[in-house]
Amino acid sequence: MIEKRGDVTSWNILLVEDDLDFANILKIRLSKERNPSLAITISPSLERALDSLRINHYDLILLDLMLPDSSGIETFSKIKAEARHKPVVIITGLDNDQVAIDAVRRGAEDYLVKSDISSRFLTRIIHHAIDRHRIKEKLASVTGRLRETSLRLEKMALMDPLTELFNRRGLQQALTRELQLMLREGHGLLALLLDIDNFKHINDSLGHPVGDMLLKEIAKKIKEVVRESDHVARIGGDEFILLLPKTSHGEGIHLAERIRMTIAECVIYVSDRDTLQITASIGLTPVSSNVTSVDELLAIANPLLRQSKQKGKNCISLDEEEVSSADAKISTYAEQLSAVLRRGTDFFALKQPILNLTDLSIIGYEFLSRLNNGSIVMPNDFFRIAREQNMLTLVDHYCFRSCVSASAPLAPELYRHINLFPATIVDISPDEVVEKLSVSCPAKSYCLEISEQQILGDPSHLIDPVETFKRSGVSIAIDDVGFGNTCLENLILLEPDVIKLDKRYIRGIARDAQIEKTLRRVLKIAEDLDAEVIAEGIESREDLDTLRGLGVKYGQGFYLGAPA
Repeated sequence: MIEKRGDVTSWNILLVEDDLDFANILKIRLSKERNPSLAITISPSLERALDSLRINHYDLILLDLMLPDSSGIETFSKIKAEARHKPVVIITGLDNDQVAIDAVRRGAEDYLVKSDISSRFLTRIIHHAIDRHRIKEKLASVTGRLRETSLRLEKMALMDPLTELFNRRGLQQALTRELQLMLREGHGLLALLLDIDNFKHINDSLGHPVGDMLLKEIAKKIKEVVRESDHVARIGGDEFILLLPKTSHGEGIHLAERIRMTIAECVIYVSDRDTLQITASIGLTPVSSNVTSVDELLAIANPLLRQSKQKGKNCISLDEEEVSSADAKISTYAEQLSAVLRRGTDFFALKQPILNLTDLSIIGYEFLSRLNNGSIVMPNDFFRIAREQNMLTLVDHYCFRSCVSASAPLAPELYRHINLFPATIVDISPDEVVEKLSVSCPAKSYCLEISEQQILGDPSHLIDPVETFKRSGVSIAIDDVGFGNTCLENLILLEPDVIKLDKRYIRGIARDAQIEKTLRRVLKIAEDLDAEVIAEGIESREDLDTLRGLGVKYGQGFYLGAPA
């Protein structure tokens, strides 16, 4: 650091030299210099030099490459690794001239042969080295900022600023690349054109800010469904195009169905009592090698999109001529789920351990529903279909039965956590639920998890069934706490025995002070409610240690044990 002392400038110099006689003579000579004055610190070894660099500031390092604990270019490399942004001048003997030249090539500012050193000459070299290094640092900083600005401008030219998806220009670049890959590798390419139903009415009646918010939410939901290799673009007010490389027609149909159902989960609350369900119409078509532009792609896909609108919206239209005989046999997800329910044997459950975080002993398991079906396996998918087809309670009941059956072999002292939708709790008699639970073990071994994201509106309708469960010895957990905006009313009215923290509260907590701060507030609420806390989604040792430090007693996640 340059220190101002009246009109005299002082530079701090680190002299790394094991010949102390030479070092002290050089120090005495340099100490006589003025404007600038030079403050010299001597380190006789690499280790002491590195220690000094860690705790002190130096404007320049004078370095002998031949030290007791290091020699040659390795000495320079270690010094430069510790002091990347400090200028280094090499001092060397006649027989080490080539090594010094190599050091200059690797970033040293200059080198001097010991026998040629005079105080005036060395001072001038130090002057030039510091000035030259500062100029290079400033130039590198300006170059870096220019590069960042260039990348930012390039991104702005290719991206839609509202949704952070590709715009038309960005999509054109992606299309050109994928067409070249398709010709070279022979893989398939599909295009999916999506339009939000009744979007003009939303804009006109609720205002453009609401419309913009909806567009951003739709973009987010699409990105959650697609693969990293897929390309998503917003090319008009409410039109989106997806390019799906290496995708068969059957895979494209399944993806389109998942996107349609995901968007159908979007609800706009117009008032306390009035909601607006969001849906989308979709056209799906193969892309041939003859297509060269986004405009041509739109000309092919737009008629399919119009078919979806004409069929009543919220559906998918395909290029029927391109559908193979195998793809033609693919039924809709709703038809597949109906067939599953008719059989009644395809639901099964996995279990994930819940551990005491203090000693990592297992205190119980959460049972997670799955479907033995090639297309729809995960609960997020089959529950979406069930909700759309008004079969949610029936499907949830099947899942509940499979989880209870899977929990039967556990030891009585282990807790069994089973999920139930609020609608199921209301529709099915609590006594009937308790009776099913008590077949294989006491009801007190069970904890029913109610997802907070599924509690819509006033939770008071759940109070009576929840009280019935508690009187029978069944514990109650509110799951997914922290999902969006947690409703304190749900926790206060239902008085859960357990609060389960959503995994988005937990992942990365060791590196995110804001998540930790928010979690402390939830833990205070849990303490006031006399509820135990289980952290979901623990996926690293660092997050586990942070949760322990915060006093969280129980947890689950892939780091502690995957569903099996």
